[in-house]
Amino acid sequence: MEIHSIPTAKTMLDCLAEAAEEFAERPAYSQFGRSLTFREIDRLSSRVAAFLQSLPQLQPGDRVAVQLPNILAYPVIAFGIIKAGFVLVNTNPLYTPRETQRQLVNADIKVWFVAETAAHMVPMLSHELNNPTVIVCELFTLQPRWRRWGLHFHLHYRKRAVADYRRRSYLTLDKVLRLGKRQTWTRPNVSPQDLMMLQYTGGSTGVLKGAMLTHANVVSNMYQVLSFLGQSIQRGQETIIAPLPLYHIFAFTVHCGMPLLAGTHNVLILDPTALRVLFQELVRYPFSAMTGVNTLFYSLLRMDSFRAMDFSRLRFAIAGGMKLDPKVARHWEDVTGRPLLEGFGMTETSPVASFNPPDANRIGSIGQPVPGTGMKLVNLQGHDIDLPHTPGELWIRGPQVMLGYWRNPEETARHLTADGWVKTGDIATFDEDGYWFIVGRVKRMILVSGFNVYPSEVEDVIRLHPDVIDCEASGVPHAITGEIVKVRVVSRNKSLKAQDIREHCRRFLTSYKLPKHVEFVDSLLKTAVDT
Repeated sequence: MEIHSIPTAKTMLDCLAEAAEEFAERPAYSQFGRSLTFREIDRLSSRVAAFLQSLPQLQPGDRVAVQLPNILAYPVIAFGIIKAGFVLVNTNPLYTPRETQRQLVNADIKVWFVAETAAHMVPMLSHELNNPTVIVCELFTLQPRWRRWGLHFHLHYRKRAVADYRRRSYLTLDKVLRLGKRQTWTRPNVSPQDLMMLQYTGGSTGVLKGAMLTHANVVSNMYQVLSFLGQSIQRGQETIIAPLPLYHIFAFTVHCGMPLLAGTHNVLILDPTALRVLFQELVRYPFSAMTGVNTLFYSLLRMDSFRAMDFSRLRFAIAGGMKLDPKVARHWEDVTGRPLLEGFGMTETSPVASFNPPDANRIGSIGQPVPGTGMKLVNLQGHDIDLPHTPGELWIRGPQVMLGYWRNPEETARHLTADGWVKTGDIATFDEDGYWFIVGRVKRMILVSGFNVYPSEVEDVIRLHPDVIDCEASGVPHAITGEIVKVRVVSRNKSLKAQDIREHCRRFLTSYKLPKHVEFVDSLLKTAVDT
């Protein structure tokens, strides 16, 4: 699909309206055999929008949180928030109460769509969040009734994944859709430069920051990615497997944004670690593309049943969220005969800044800048580096670069220059052919299966333990997840064990942030760089 220019004068509302008309009867999202067409997504999201617009306490620009995994309700709710003229705040449904509280208080949310699996946090946090309107979402609300009951029983009584949350105290998604059906949605007056999303990230110091992404930022990046994929995407004909979480900006852009331009059919994977269920979906839906992280591709390639599949329809796969192991990329091409493409992006760039062209994939590289994007290297003295194979900090500029950080002018000034360059904190090089390579990081950050883990956050939690005097977190290489968290702990209690530290962390941190290695030491030697 050829894109000749990157429009910066369109909003996501424009894209939603155009997709609903052009791809009306084309399936947009599927899960467990149930599909929603673009027309149905448009109709249901308008109900959500009408309901939100009916709430008297909401004003244009107010923030609405969505804390959901990959379920059919996610695009309905996310698009509904955008169509109502409010700001979408994505939140990880696996977050602990502490992690959730930090983000949602910072965003000052007014409405909270929360998965039933995370609803037990609502009574703990509502007062701290100034009592937002809460809508609890059952994971299978949009499934047919007979399938919904079976999935509900499995989730509640076999997996016991839903703790008690006083169900009768809150609105449900079912009720929101019924109420919205009786109300009228009014298209808001939204401009491309208006804020569309607060997408949270951390920093080198673990400071919580909400990247302010406008309609123009996200829509530009949708076109940029589609332009780079070129003829590998046939309009209204592709089926893409979507195992990456939609609350992550990369998955949002590829699986919620790009479908509006290309009419792609997206198969939502609820739990990509359940490989048997994932494989059933791969068989059910003949797919032409797939996204994932290195960990997932590595796991699939170890399955005899996956390697025996027919890949004749497959055009490409995209690795996002974490560095792609070149061995995994080569093995993927050997098995499928198709490229596994890697690029580079960050929350602050909506997220894609560079990408490997499907017809000129270079394994080990993050590719070339997407259209309309500038990439340059800067040395420690602040001077540009123009020589190939000479490392420097990577800076990026383009229409997809954020406005700044939400209510945080200090961090904005530190990471975003006056002329629009965002400092990535990554060390990169480029070669004579214009391909770019990440060779290191300036910032202290651990990357676990595509998720950012900030050492200071882990350290702050461990220091809450009454027996801990001091600690230090770092990342160590891991063949499957890229990195894992290691902590060195100084304790006043000689009988303290590694498992005690892990159990303490489990109360405050989600699973991928938990330390896998715990080492007890007598002291921590800090350098001038650390202090």
